[in-house]
Amino acid sequence: MKPKPYFIVNPHSAGGKTAKRWPGIKACFESAIGSIDFDFTKGNIHASYLTGKALYDGYKKIIAVGGDGTLNEVLNGFYDADKKIVEDAVLGYYPSGTGQDFSQTVGIDHDSIEKHVERLLGDRHWQIDVGQVTFCKADGTVTTRKFINESSLGFAAAVAKRTSHPSKLLGAKPTYILGILRSLFFIQHHHLNIEVDGRNFHQGRSLIVTMSNGRFFGGSLMIAPHAEIDDGLLEVIAVGDMGRIEVLANIRGIYSGKHLMNPKVKYTRGKEIRINSDEEVWIEMDGEIVGMVEAIFRVLPKEIGFIL
Repeated sequence: MKPKPYFIVNPHSAGGKTAKRWPGIKACFESAIGSIDFDFTKGNIHASYLTGKALYDGYKKIIAVGGDGTLNEVLNGFYDADKKIVEDAVLGYYPSGTGQDFSQTVGIDHDSIEKHVERLLGDRHWQIDVGQVTFCKADGTVTTRKFINESSLGFAAAVAKRTSHPSKLLGAKPTYILGILRSLFFIQHHHLNIEVDGRNFHQGRSLIVTMSNGRFFGGSLMIAPHAEIDDGLLEVIAVGDMGRIEVLANIRGIYSGKHLMNPKVKYTRGKEIRINSDEEVWIEMDGEIVGMVEAIFRVLPKEIGFIL
């Protein structure tokens, strides 16, 4: 096994800023351990391929450099046919993206380069939960993917779909607020049937449903204020029939987590969530559109070592 970490860098993350930041980041790591091994991603899912290849080549510490989408792809690269390639391999994260919501949950979003270097080159890691979703792809086939922060459907997925690459140059909050405002013009409510651990949780017209491992999504929105990444549970939040004016009036409350007091918001926790609908409802996972319901969401307790 190779003792050095392997870095997977998404140069297009943060609206292309990561490509400019990388030489300085790389120099800091090399000043600590000498030359480092890394590669740049070249498109969707390439980070998963690079991760799998690195693990088969003998690396046991894989570090994602980018946003939440990059982290998601690297996480999924730890698996081959839904089985871990290296059981005790660990995942590291250097946040450099528009969406860095997971880094807020674990408290590394404001760390300096030097602090990231010290953390990522250390031996300390934390066994954390991972979410797993079985869902339908656009071509009708059924597949399974992992997520580390959250997965959602409905309005939140519409926002993710309308968050264009050029707009990410604005930064996280402006990008997602702009996405929310755009999506309000095309607001849709879907009739959903949701079961949590075998019991009926919600049935009816729904604006947003989220299954969260981390606390934040959508550029610092504290959608799941009670979430813990090692408790073996997903936080499930369903927003019912809420209109445009109500959405705008409640955005501020989501930043502070006060939205859970709204009577149109339902909240619970669970290990398995089943969602179906007679409508076409898209699923977003760690900021990226992946497929549609019918879907089964499960938590995998303490599934992966995360460097902290």
